Amino acid sequence: HNMVISVAKRGLVPRDGRDYGPSLRTTVWGKAFENPIGLAAGFDKNAEAMEAMLGIGFGFVEVGSITPEPQDGNAKPRVFRVPSERAVINRIGCNSHGSKVVSERIGAFRDQQRAPETTGGAAGGGSKGIVGINIAKNKTSVDAAKDYA
Repeated sequence: HNMVISVAKRGLVPRDGRDYGPSLRTTVWGKAFENPIGLAAGFDKNAEAMEAMLGIGFGFVEVGSITPEPQDGNAKPRVFRVPSERAVINRIGCNSHGSKVVSERIGAFRDQQRAPETTGGAAGGGSKGIVGINIAKNKTSVDAAKDYA
């Protein structure tokens, strides 16, 4: 996972420049999506590969979960099988670089999207798509609502 993020944020993933056509375009709550296939929160937890993920063809990318303050994930092991229940328990936790760092990355991404088309690298300026943000409280939060006030 970390290797893919590292490669993607350096712009070393192929770009999909196809126009998917009107049959895949959709509008939800006033937001126009190029296509309905998106990348859910959890992959790009710290908003490091938004451009690359939109560039490979996702119609939207959700970053996060982003916590107010930086924090590590839970101690390993974090994933457990329960064969008798045919289940997996995920206790990965919510590792995050924190809202200040991630907010700066999202701001830089938005500035890049407004800039004229560029070439090469992770830039690329102007991949079509929507970026959503998933937020979470820190493990040590006493008042989660106050974290976001």
